[in-house]
Amino acid sequence: MLKSTQGEIDKEAQKGLKSTAIEQAFFLACQQKAETIQAVELIDQELIFSHARLVDKKLFSDNICQLIIEPVSPLYYHAGQFINLKNAQGIVRSYSIASIPSKQQFIELHVYKQANGVMSNWLFKEFTIGDKIDFQGPIGECFYTSENKNNPMILIGTGTGAAPLIGIVRDAIKSGHQGSILFYHGARNFSGLYLHDILSKLDKEHSNFTYRPSISRDEDSISNLTENDSPIKIEFGRCNEIAIKEIQPTSETTLYLCGNPDMVNKTRKKAFLAGIASKNIYIDAFEYKDLRKNDR
Repeated sequence: MLKSTQGEIDKEAQKGLKSTAIEQAFFLACQQKAETIQAVELIDQELIFSHARLVDKKLFSDNICQLIIEPVSPLYYHAGQFINLKNAQGIVRSYSIASIPSKQQFIELHVYKQANGVMSNWLFKEFTIGDKIDFQGPIGECFYTSENKNNPMILIGTGTGAAPLIGIVRDAIKSGHQGSILFYHGARNFSGLYLHDILSKLDKEHSNFTYRPSISRDEDSISNLTENDSPIKIEFGRCNEIAIKEIQPTSETTLYLCGNPDMVNKTRKKAFLAGIASKNIYIDAFEYKDLRKNDR
């Protein structure tokens, strides 16, 4: 994002920006025709942060929590995008949006507590209901579009990569998606399948939605979860490998990949070779610093 000090800004280059940003002549450089702008300047990063308040917080598991924050002003976003949170110490981290836009304007985030994670541990231990936090965004192109409502959807996520994916699923269902929706979620153990009950319920309630959970360790712990005589089988193995073996993509299949970067990159390549068009593959790779070398 840049600020124009001389020239005419295209409307497309300000699409999705807040009214306050538009008034200050901010624009998205990648969407702006160069010949209509004569002079620009960099933006003070503090100006593109807004504020939100924590309204609810609960644990999904020992190391994954749900945060519900409320922006102080209305926020337009797509489920599946992400925002950057910044605490009072100036630490900034990105978290995907699991909620869908609604009148309440609440944003749902899922946070995984890293062993040496400065931000994630702060969010777990010190960030309490009523506290305010700065945020930037929304950002990202990994979200649902209703013009493809008849196309089959495949979603593959590891760990809290399920956060943007469940937002995308919720948005698709709300939008009346008619094509099949196949959701593969993988974790090392059962506790990592932190949305198991929610996704199992969606599987039961929507005939075009199928939930496929798997764990890659502790094979002996796998058992069938049965609720009202409707079992959801938990498989042993890596969710992306299971998915690649099973999927039979068409030219219209849409694929969403979120979570571990190695999984995302390898699966994107295999999916393309299997027949899914690159334009129909959307990714959100969760990049982390090397915690063995640097404090996080």
